Amino acid sequence: MQSPLGKAKILAEIHNRLKPGGKFISHELLATDKEEQIHAELARVIRVNSTPLSEYNWIAAFATAGLQVDKCQTDSMNLLNLGRIFQDEGFFNTTRIFWNILTQRDIRNRVLEIHQVFHKYQHELGYIILCAVAQ
Repeated sequence: MQSPLGKAKILAEIHNRLKPGGKFISHELLATDKEEQIHAELARVIRVNSTPLSEYNWIAAFATAGLQVDKCQTDSMNLLNLGRIFQDEGFFNTTRIFWNILTQRDIRNRVLEIHQVFHKYQHELGYIILCAVAQ
């Protein structure tokens, strides 16, 4: 959830803290297409400067910081998917989340906006897990 400059600073600091050969694992937002459009809409609805990158651009950002990506895995985004929420949060927390959404208009409107963006870009937005080694 950082700008490209923020990502570069964080990755450089991670590299500086790792011993040569040290490993770093990260879970990030992936844009398989339409990076700029997705970034603009996510930044608007999530209200942070989230900047999903393509797999190629993530690997390049890691390389610029001196981190060689050893493995990566990508898949589609399942945030705000009801089944996934139950899996991640459990019954009690999911019930609490939905209670807050139902009873608090500002939260409800924000979640609906985020859901609309996720749905709009369901074929272009996903996640990437990267395992990198410090050089």
